[in-house]
Amino acid sequence: MAGETETDRVTAAMVALLEKKHKGVKAPVDVIDKWTLLALQQYFESQAYLNSMLMSSSEDDGSAEGAVGESEADEADEVQASTACAAKDARASIPIQALKVEDDDEGRPRQKREARDDRGVLIYGATGYTGRLISKACRDAGLDVTVAGRNAASVRALALELGLPSVSFSLDNEAALDEAVGRAAVVVHCAGPFAQTYSAVVESCLRKGAHYVDINGEIEVIEAISKYAQEAEEKGLMLLPAAGFDVVPSDTLAHLVAERFKSCYPAHFPSKLEIFFHYNDQGALISRGTKNVMKGGKRGVYYERQDGKVVEIPAKPTPLKERKRCDYGRGLGLTVKQANMADVSSAYFSTGIPNIKCFMSDIASMRQLRCVLAKDQTDGPDAAENEEGKSFLFATVSSDGKSHRHVSASLACPAPYKITYVAVVWILQEILQENFKAGFCTPALAYGDALVGACGMKHDL
Repeated sequence: MAGETETDRVTAAMVALLEKKHKGVKAPVDVIDKWTLLALQQYFESQAYLNSMLMSSSEDDGSAEGAVGESEADEADEVQASTACAAKDARASIPIQALKVEDDDEGRPRQKREARDDRGVLIYGATGYTGRLISKACRDAGLDVTVAGRNAASVRALALELGLPSVSFSLDNEAALDEAVGRAAVVVHCAGPFAQTYSAVVESCLRKGAHYVDINGEIEVIEAISKYAQEAEEKGLMLLPAAGFDVVPSDTLAHLVAERFKSCYPAHFPSKLEIFFHYNDQGALISRGTKNVMKGGKRGVYYERQDGKVVEIPAKPTPLKERKRCDYGRGLGLTVKQANMADVSSAYFSTGIPNIKCFMSDIASMRQLRCVLAKDQTDGPDAAENEEGKSFLFATVSSDGKSHRHVSASLACPAPYKITYVAVVWILQEILQENFKAGFCTPALAYGDALVGACGMKHDL
């Protein structure tokens, strides 16, 4: 092409190789301006990936349809030789847009980017109870993990125990935070209370180009992270808060019930969602960190969503005989009371339903209160308790008006802390295998009912 620069030739060759790798055909250089090139910047920065991709192309014997021919192979050699000197210019000139592969159910692009071999998973807050469970599960799954936290001695001890690399820094040290995040493809944030810690980590991920996952269950934090949606989508990054028990099973159930309602009653608008929680003795056990968050919560109020907005209402005692009951699909008939669960926020994004309330069985509430008030608290449930623990959920989606319609379903799943580390590991594997949606996501918005089988959940829909 006339006036073609070194950067143009490098970019054109890269596109041809990418098209060949993904679709088995050659990409005509004259359609390069039709490509979206979010990932190219990262390919240039990842010499290991470039070398492996170029090597796989040069090993092709040319027998397959669309194989790189002699001229393209020569250009591939030129790319390999010139990448180092051209990378700086290329990063400056390539438009950073979304690499669109397919659209999700909401019409947003589902992102597919090549895995970056030199960037793994950073777990911040790894020395806490849940952080340790996640770190060990990630290691056992063979993920490339670095454990991190504020306390250098605790982080080193965990790293030695698990045989993992580590880094220590405080979240108020922006330079150290950015350096660590810049080496990660995904950051798992486990350091609460999240209302005090989320913003530093989210903003660093957006600056340094890493996906963000956390295990928070705080309504206001999910709402706050949703405000970064546009920036994350523009940068091709996923922000996925509440990837633990709060809210993976309940978010999944809400999504399933809402979708069933829409398919059964397409002429009716699903205006109300109610979600109910119950645990057995072991499932109700909480960690020290969860206890601190619960003790620090605002007293005497309930949060619910009304007409699409989170509202705060005074908590008023309800006589036992007047309380709602829920059988959780098991014929239990347990009395329940309203509870401040994170689904008041997350389920709205997952389902679009404007009115949401959450409830917990009185038995489960008392079991958790007993843990909160205990003077001598362990770090959290032991391994046997996490295996024996069970959680039970029930959800109802309904419409208003004279032609009232509703759909209900129950779901059973492992203990909260077990499902947390199982869910986080699965989500990380999906992200690292290029399956993610750019922007702000809830678990169900990102992965839908795939979470059911992945996390050992069972429902009756």
